[in-house]
Amino acid sequence: MTSPVTPRPSAATPGAALVVLVALVTVAAVLAVTGRPAAATRADAHADTPASAPVRARIVFAKDAHHPFRSRVEWRAWRQGPGGRWRLVDHAAWRAGSGFGGPATTDECVHDQGWLPDGHYSFVQYDDYRGNLIKGRVFFLGNKACRNGTVRTDLFIHTETGAHNRPCADRRGDQVCRWEYPRINDYRSHGCVKMAPQDLLALTRHYHRWFRPGVRYPTARVQVVVRG
Repeated sequence: MTSPVTPRPSAATPGAALVVLVALVTVAAVLAVTGRPAAATRADAHADTPASAPVRARIVFAKDAHHPFRSRVEWRAWRQGPGGRWRLVDHAAWRAGSGFGGPATTDECVHDQGWLPDGHYSFVQYDDYRGNLIKGRVFFLGNKACRNGTVRTDLFIHTETGAHNRPCADRRGDQVCRWEYPRINDYRSHGCVKMAPQDLLALTRHYHRWFRPGVRYPTARVQVVVRG
């Protein structure tokens, strides 16, 4: 009867173990460097830009001469990155209107009828403005001279709502304390920029990402631009 033979370890076994060990170490090193999901890598593409880096922004009222009540408010914000380059970090756009209707709507020099003058504006944003007629969220632009020198006064970006951004009760007729579009064209104005309440809220939220209410910032940081 033949005795069973106990197999001896192959001479190659230690070498194979070494190869496996090296492979494991290599994989671990690769995972340590590249093991994050691709989406996270893309999200960190600008991680070298600190959160405190300078930000500048513009609110543009882009007039539509053919459809003044279908003009647009555009929001853009840029952050300064490495090398001083500015990168767009926040943007959005909404419908807006200005002017009261009729032939004078697009004449920036007609009081209470034409839309607001072209140009650059400094402003102050308020979360709960308490004017006689204009209330709630606003961007107060102030006064602006038009092309012939006529000064348009008390210009705002605003909506129609009541105190504390709450609409008043619905009644017959046009009410300045309630948004009634499309039954009534509330995009009309006496020269201000008018937006729907939800759109003005959205603009305000974008603004609050980078700036505080109640502060008049230098126009080098943030401004309103009106252009035809």
